[in-house]
Amino acid sequence: MDEFNNYNAQQEEYRANHAEYRQTENNRQSCYTPGDTNKPRQDKSRGNGAGGYVLTGVLCLLLGIAIGSGVTALALSAIRNAMDGIEEAGPSIGQEIEDALDDIFDGGFDFDFHYDQNNDFQTQGDEYVEQEAMEYIKRELPEFDGAAPVITDTQNPAPDIVEQVYDGVVGINTYGEYDGRMEMDGYGSGFVVSSEGYIITNAHVIRGAEKVTVTFSDQQEADAEVVGSDFTLDIAVLKVKKSGLIPLAIGDSDSVRVGEFTIAIGNPSGSELAGTTTFGIISAKARSINVDGQQNDYIQTDAAINPGNSGGPMLSMEGKVIGITTAKNIYAGYDEYGNSISAEGLGFAIPINEAMEIACQLIENGRIIRPGMGVNVIGIDADTAEYYGIPEGILIYSVTRNGSAHKAGLKVDDIIVEYDGIATTTQDEFVDYVKGLDLGDVLHLVINRDGKTVEIDVIMADMNEMGDELVGGTSRIIE
Repeated sequence: MDEFNNYNAQQEEYRANHAEYRQTENNRQSCYTPGDTNKPRQDKSRGNGAGGYVLTGVLCLLLGIAIGSGVTALALSAIRNAMDGIEEAGPSIGQEIEDALDDIFDGGFDFDFHYDQNNDFQTQGDEYVEQEAMEYIKRELPEFDGAAPVITDTQNPAPDIVEQVYDGVVGINTYGEYDGRMEMDGYGSGFVVSSEGYIITNAHVIRGAEKVTVTFSDQQEADAEVVGSDFTLDIAVLKVKKSGLIPLAIGDSDSVRVGEFTIAIGNPSGSELAGTTTFGIISAKARSINVDGQQNDYIQTDAAINPGNSGGPMLSMEGKVIGITTAKNIYAGYDEYGNSISAEGLGFAIPINEAMEIACQLIENGRIIRPGMGVNVIGIDADTAEYYGIPEGILIYSVTRNGSAHKAGLKVDDIIVEYDGIATTTQDEFVDYVKGLDLGDVLHLVINRDGKTVEIDVIMADMNEMGDELVGGTSRIIE
């Protein structure tokens, strides 16, 4: 189950109540290495010490290899590798080695030693690798043949609804390969939408899975084919080969009214609590919420939503699906001491009208083409900029490996200060602007990188072909 915070609201409240802490934090940050708050900076002395011993040992070892083998090229290659290995020791040691090598080889050793204090931002293997185009299968739309439950008790329709839809709610199991064998490493919920074998769940439930199965109310488990996923709205469609499926009736989320009762069914905490039913009301019809960097409108409910409920149905009092449970907010803010305050009754569901529109495209085409960059961003307003000592703009919080942003050279903690000639505004306005671009469009960015201005052009690519692996980790400025 995805969890999220309203970042800006929490930061504003936190700053308002902790002026003294901010000063302490600024002092602490000025004394510790960026990105590692537990390790104090080391004095990079040029005096003799560990660096001298390292220098002597490296030179003796490598010169011995060169003399013994008689192959100078091999020695030079080994020296370069050794220097790469001790690069983190600091610029002073590196310079000592370089000077010594110049003396030994009479100036004939041409090697630039580079020390990057922020080298921990990038690791080996962070280079962009061109991806093969994904293959998609064309399909015909099935019949969505779910029937609404027969209500015998209009005063309390919940028992009739639960009894008649129970068999159409399923558990989603994901597996990964460990030590040569498949082991379950995740779970969620889903529901049948067609007797032809189609099942809907959240895309984040199956993300990264090497194998997906579906568990039915009779505890039978069947392998599932992933028909398609859309990570922007967080919808995935699966298909199983099984007869006798009970599809759920699809309702109309546009007709939902605030204050109506609703039922959520799913598998919180896995199969042990399969089919758990919770009851609540509709708190809002179109609550704009940012979940995992994606801004969408959700139906808000106070029906209990827990890990494992993701992908399950949210039902009207007619027993029809009006939403797909997808997230809950577990924090309501911070108290006067900076401790988080738990939130209750804040669950969110994707409106079924939007979900079915995406599901139909996934079934027919296998994908939704959504132009994007492959980044998660955070808006940096004036107060946040002052607090962290950074410029205002749009902070690159994470970069997706082999996405278009990665290919263009964007890095974590770059701050966008201008895009296509527009001075940066809010996070939502930037995201909306990017969503309005087409596949192949070029977005011109002016960014601040460690105090320097850099201009980068990013070509919009299909978000659904970028995967979810990050390059360079996540922001070291805002953690």
